[in-house]
Amino acid sequence: MEGISMAGKGRLVEIYFGPQHPGAPGNIAFKLTLDGERVVNVETIPGFLHRGFEKMMENRTWEMNVVLSYRFCVEDPDPLEIAYAMAVEKIHGVEIPENAKYIRMIQAEFSRIASHLFWSHFIGGSTGLRTPAYWALVAREEILKWFARFAGHRVYHNISVPGGVRYPLPKSFVEDTLRLTNFVEKKVRDVEAALLKNNIFRDRTRGVGRLSSKEALELGVTGPVLRAAGLPYDLRKVTPYLNYDKIQFEVPIVQNGDAYDRSVLRFREIYESLKIIRESVKRIDPEGGLRVKLPLTAPPGEGIARVESARGEYMIHIISTGGRKPYRVRLKSMSLPLMTTVVEYIVKRDEVTIADFPILLASLDPCAPDIDR
Repeated sequence: MEGISMAGKGRLVEIYFGPQHPGAPGNIAFKLTLDGERVVNVETIPGFLHRGFEKMMENRTWEMNVVLSYRFCVEDPDPLEIAYAMAVEKIHGVEIPENAKYIRMIQAEFSRIASHLFWSHFIGGSTGLRTPAYWALVAREEILKWFARFAGHRVYHNISVPGGVRYPLPKSFVEDTLRLTNFVEKKVRDVEAALLKNNIFRDRTRGVGRLSSKEALELGVTGPVLRAAGLPYDLRKVTPYLNYDKIQFEVPIVQNGDAYDRSVLRFREIYESLKIIRESVKRIDPEGGLRVKLPLTAPPGEGIARVESARGEYMIHIISTGGRKPYRVRLKSMSLPLMTTVVEYIVKRDEVTIADFPILLASLDPCAPDIDR
């Protein structure tokens, strides 16, 4: 605690919230100004764990950068890995095999589901509902096991590399993938019912952090937070990449834009991701290729890739002047507006209570390292 001052009718108290607090989203802190129990101002204080990623990538080779490309979103790393590979492929001017496109889609959608399950754990804990939060981790754990069987890694996967997919498919890939979708769907329905139909959860989340579609757009929001405000903006539909335009799926939306509707939306997105995975598995050709070999040295050029992550639009812009390393790398964050302009806007407008502040953060579902970098 620091800096107690008198203002208006009450005393304003400044306190630090996070990063150790269980309601804080990782290695990030907030300096909160309290008037009684109400938060009247917030200042975001990024951590130092993931600083300087773009400059680090400019000093490492193209293949080394694969393992840097995804590390600032632990919960949902795969779309970032895919985006880096796509940008480098544009510099080389190559088209990857159809199999690789469908495998990348399966990879990205399992990552989205795992991320949303992790989110339900956080928001369940923030509302005191630990049991469904642990159910969600059970389902997420099975997805991590699937990644480990495929790629040898649980959290960061290194599946997508420039040119396609790094690993050959296990013999039981189709069977294991479809079995996992059935298991996850069953668990998700249990978690969804336990949270969304719980009166405590409804009372704690309805009306918290409400954003209209106009406000969300002005604040630079994308992803589930924008779609929960009623706008069906999803890069997989708006500017399709990979083979998303060949798969039938919906972009769910809800209208109220509060913490409860964001919760409803994320569960609906999980079911759509399961549809994408099941359809993509059917289209994989067992005899088809997985990767185009690229030279170690890239030609001069630019590569820009935009993907839809679990938190919204992510973009990477790479400039090559030829050689073994990129000349410039620039990343467009998914979480930066969520943890800066959005939180500050809502707190100043609504004067959120200190009890509701962790729920507001969980409903936005940021990746804290995304802000560090």
